[in-house]
Amino acid sequence: MSETHPEQPLVPAALAAPPAQPTAAEIEAAARLLVHAWAPSLLLPGDPGHDQAAAGDEDPDDYCGCAGEDEDGESRGCNCGDGCVCESCEYYRYAHRNRCYVKDCGRRPAFRVVRFALTEQHVQEPVASGAVCPHAEGEPHHCTPTTVYIAAGPTLQEYDYQPACGLAHAAELRARLKQHTPSSSTLYRIEAWTYRPHDRELPAPLPQLRSLTDRAHDASTWAVRSHAEGRSPEYWLATVRRTVALAAYNAARPLEQPDDDGDFDDQPAGPVPEEPAEESW
Repeated sequence: MSETHPEQPLVPAALAAPPAQPTAAEIEAAARLLVHAWAPSLLLPGDPGHDQAAAGDEDPDDYCGCAGEDEDGESRGCNCGDGCVCESCEYYRYAHRNRCYVKDCGRRPAFRVVRFALTEQHVQEPVASGAVCPHAEGEPHHCTPTTVYIAAGPTLQEYDYQPACGLAHAAELRARLKQHTPSSSTLYRIEAWTYRPHDRELPAPLPQLRSLTDRAHDASTWAVRSHAEGRSPEYWLATVRRTVALAAYNAARPLEQPDDDGDFDDQPAGPVPEEPAEESW
């Protein structure tokens, strides 16, 4: 007699082994196809006409090429003067956040001192929708014949901050700020904080990915809000598709090290300003 065996389920050959990993070229082709489908008006590198279009987008005023030293003789990367908004000045102001603000310290920050206040906020409603002023006669208020305003309680308003390497220096900065601005309405708090690298300090395509994912998040938020308000979310969903496609394309690109343009990490620490000081495919 022949031996009998329980029937074994048949496994398709395609499922017997994990699928082969796509090559870099296949991933790039898939991402490019997604961009062409969801953002057909945009030209990617390698598309006909891309080089001419990219050259036309360059703005010669984005980088003024200036250089110089501050009043302490330290290189500031720019000597345009206060209020300049060129790329060099903007980066100079931003990069100083990556060091402790205590004089002669300059170490990397782990905390920051935030200057803030609690300000009264109001909500409003038009009289045309049935709103009625609830304030008693003679009571101060902001209501008008067309709009009712109701005090809604305090809201947090942040002004600026100063980085600190540790709690000791954070407490020192807070004490100094309180001394220079002794206002009962101005408050200060110490919180853990990490410097967010500037685009110029990141390898490509991380700056593009950061910008695109932020925009996709904002657009999806507005799409949901539009739906909740009874409006069509199609406009914002189109933006979501476009930015997601571009993010996918950039995620397929290899990392590139940023140019060596004399970032502030190699410069000596010095006095820093107390005022706090992104789009491509």
